[in-house]
Amino acid sequence: MTASRPRRQKKSLLIEPFKQIKFGLYVFAVSVVFILLCGLLFVQAFRAQYEHVMGLFNVVDENMQWALVTNDVFTTNAIRIGALFALYLVVLFTVVFKLTHRYYGPLVSIERFIDEIKRGHYGQRVRIRERDELHNLVSRLNEMAEVLERRHGRNPKEAHKEHHKELAREHKGK
Repeated sequence: MTASRPRRQKKSLLIEPFKQIKFGLYVFAVSVVFILLCGLLFVQAFRAQYEHVMGLFNVVDENMQWALVTNDVFTTNAIRIGALFALYLVVLFTVVFKLTHRYYGPLVSIERFIDEIKRGHYGQRVRIRERDELHNLVSRLNEMAEVLERRHGRNPKEAHKEHHKELAREHKGK
């Protein structure tokens, strides 16, 4: 039912930049808080394990204590966790960008459609891309526009003006 819209150019990738960025920041903030809490739990577990190992080996020299724990295995795992976190952020950004694009794009089209309908342009239709969401809503809005167009004409304001112009011409002709 909905006409598909051509693919957007790169300059129009951000549909509603403020809304997309705002949504992305919310998701990012929640994710960072979750990761920080996980990191805090990890550090607490590491510290408890460290104290347990120090108790087992009775290492007295403070410098030797850290050398025992911060070895190649620790460094390798710290690098892996950092790389995994960076990968997570890239995937998160990509997913948020694509999802907001699929939802905010149709919403922007719907807002423009509503503005045109309010102005009395009943011939207006909402067009979204096939991969966008909200197809059912768009279909129903287009059906509503068809009913309004049948009931009131393509643009009742212009039709009203034309009618008055015709009346004025007829009046001048008499």
